[in-house]
Amino acid sequence: MKYGVWRISTSAVVLAMIASPAAAQDHAGGVSALEDIVVTARKRTESLQDTPLAVTALSASALEERQVSTIADMGKFTPNVSFDSGSAISGSSNSATVFIRGIGQTDFSLTIDPGVGIYLDGVYISRAVGALLDTAETSQIEILRGPQGTLFGKNTIGGAIAITSKAPSQDLELGLEAVTGRYGRTDFKGGFNIPVSDTFAVRGSVSYQKRDGYGRRLTDDVRTGDKDSLSGRLVAAWTPSADLTVTFAADATRARENEPPIKVLANNEYGFFPILYNNFGAGAAAGCANLLTGPSSVNNPLCYNSQWLTNSPYTNFNGDRNKSDLDVFGLSLTVERHSDAFGIKSITAYRELDSSFSLEHDGAPVRSSNTSNIYSQWQFSQELQFSGTAFDSLKWLVGLYYLKEKGTDRNTIQPGTGQPLGFLSGGKVDNDSYAAFAQLIYAITPQFNLTLGGRLTHEKKRFLADQYITSISPGASAFLAMLGIVDFNGDGGPLALGDRFLPLTQSATKVTEFTPAVTLDYRFDDGPLVYATYSRGFKSGGFTQRVFPPLTQIPSFKPEFVTSYEVGLKSEFFDRRVRLNLAAFLTDYKNLQTNVTVLIAPTVQNAGRARMKGFEGEIEAVAAKWLRFNGGFGYTHSEYREVPAVAAPVTVDSHLPNAPRWTASAGFTADILDTDIGTLSFRGDWAYRGGHYKDAANTPQLHQSGYSVVNASLTYSTKDDRWSVSTGATNLTNKKYMVTGYADLAGAGIAYAIYARPVEWFLRLKYQL
Repeated sequence: MKYGVWRISTSAVVLAMIASPAAAQDHAGGVSALEDIVVTARKRTESLQDTPLAVTALSASALEERQVSTIADMGKFTPNVSFDSGSAISGSSNSATVFIRGIGQTDFSLTIDPGVGIYLDGVYISRAVGALLDTAETSQIEILRGPQGTLFGKNTIGGAIAITSKAPSQDLELGLEAVTGRYGRTDFKGGFNIPVSDTFAVRGSVSYQKRDGYGRRLTDDVRTGDKDSLSGRLVAAWTPSADLTVTFAADATRARENEPPIKVLANNEYGFFPILYNNFGAGAAAGCANLLTGPSSVNNPLCYNSQWLTNSPYTNFNGDRNKSDLDVFGLSLTVERHSDAFGIKSITAYRELDSSFSLEHDGAPVRSSNTSNIYSQWQFSQELQFSGTAFDSLKWLVGLYYLKEKGTDRNTIQPGTGQPLGFLSGGKVDNDSYAAFAQLIYAITPQFNLTLGGRLTHEKKRFLADQYITSISPGASAFLAMLGIVDFNGDGGPLALGDRFLPLTQSATKVTEFTPAVTLDYRFDDGPLVYATYSRGFKSGGFTQRVFPPLTQIPSFKPEFVTSYEVGLKSEFFDRRVRLNLAAFLTDYKNLQTNVTVLIAPTVQNAGRARMKGFEGEIEAVAAKWLRFNGGFGYTHSEYREVPAVAAPVTVDSHLPNAPRWTASAGFTADILDTDIGTLSFRGDWAYRGGHYKDAANTPQLHQSGYSVVNASLTYSTKDDRWSVSTGATNLTNKKYMVTGYADLAGAGIAYAIYARPVEWFLRLKYQL
């Protein structure tokens, strides 16, 4: 047995090791080089360094090193990406809000689509709710920055996130993992791969995650922001011949959790709903009326006012509904004929989502402003791809795509009986999307390529609004009539139980758009790849499902469009021990769909034109066999160039939401102790996000200043890699920063935020056969 060797190195020594001839000699003697990363960003298998796109790709081992448990954690390590594990105005603990280079969507509503597409093994996931996927049994995650309107198409105006699961293989595998940690963390993961025969293999996995909530309701000491989910995946692959693979996959997730920990940053007892509560609801009988007598008493616990603000970002005085339930189920069948000359691939998929969640955003034990959602959706998709080569210099791919989606959102405002005003919002959607796409890669010379792509998309969306009053008091009805708010869809009299906010009719919108892409790339002799790309993307319009006062027509919004210009460089140095990829971009954004409040209702408006420009870079380096570095940086300057009056309070001086100017990350892995029986490794990660607003209105309370997050872990692995034990912490400096937030001080009378999880330690034991 040899003794362990502890190593200490400065940056200067590391750089010298990488660049020196002696280090190159050591490399020949065993110092590791960077692994070649294979991606499918252009729906063909190719090296990351040969792909003329801005792509970040992390393998399963890289995800584990960085303590990535859901895809939201990827946002910390990817330049110019903001990935929030929550959506504004949503009590769901399983929703995703993604922005890339300043483009995304904060609303989870069924009537508006995400701005960044999420794909699981080639299957598009339509909704933000249920899209916060577990990374168990994940082979690789790719984040494609910039519009991907040619090959991915559907709602990839900002970019795409492609998740690839581990495929069945001919190796017998077994993996078990147990994790404990702060807040009673109890995680179990198990996976297996069984080669049933030479042509048939099955892979399965199950993941259970349990954690107590990191937030607390001071009224009843109930925890919020907990984790309680069970997910599984089963994949069967049949390979009847060398050129044919048939893969069937099924996945399911069940979560029974509480709502995220709401932190009320400010409240306004003269907001619309607090006025109704204090003057015409339960507060009226308790002496809370404030319309004529001035502010209500902060010593009266039945009044809604500033007495319910707290000092901690993790506490509130809520006392009503508290749940976030989710059931997701998916099936897919992929049939692929592998051939360079003529390949065929078919992806058939069905997914189903049922979710129920509540949001008590007033932060008080009284019921001033609460919401609940019963949210269900299913989708069927079919994609056909045909690919091949011709004339030894042309690679081609053509395809067809279809998506059918139906869903219902029963969004209740002020649920329950006895409310001064309660009503059902939401309705039903019925959407169809058709597309034909093509991409040609022509080798002008062995080093110089021209790529032409285009996608023709036709979409039709239908919305049936089912919205009516579920509770109203005589005093509130008279007060609203005095303000001119009456039954516009009925007899024109004061609002009464059952009166509709929108006509019970189906509205429809359709659009047909062509989105092209042109790329030139050149590979220098044994040197870097440089490229330049022009591309367009679009996201179809839709309908606003939240309205107040009642309207006689269902409001809608138009499609939004992106035109992007990008140049980039992909390079490797020092015998492939340093990898440096750079990109610069300019994006013109037209008719951007922005969330603003109209009177008291969160609505979507087309906010004119904006421009984003910036750059980004990623670097990886192997300084020695025992020391590896990675880092990234991004800069995005975003500005409105034209804003119509309907998008108020947004102006040309506003900042786009979730668009920090600077993002950066850095990390390293050091094998600090090496023995005959095992290796002890240390991993450190740092991530930075610059200051930004969480809403389009730039509410001061929802400005998040720049912050850093630090993670660290220590792992001991046996020489055969069968056993490993890890310990470490996430958010090591206990940084308090906002994940998402919403403000409507004039309507709901609140501005609230959800803060990220505080520092958490963990201990992991892992076995793999």
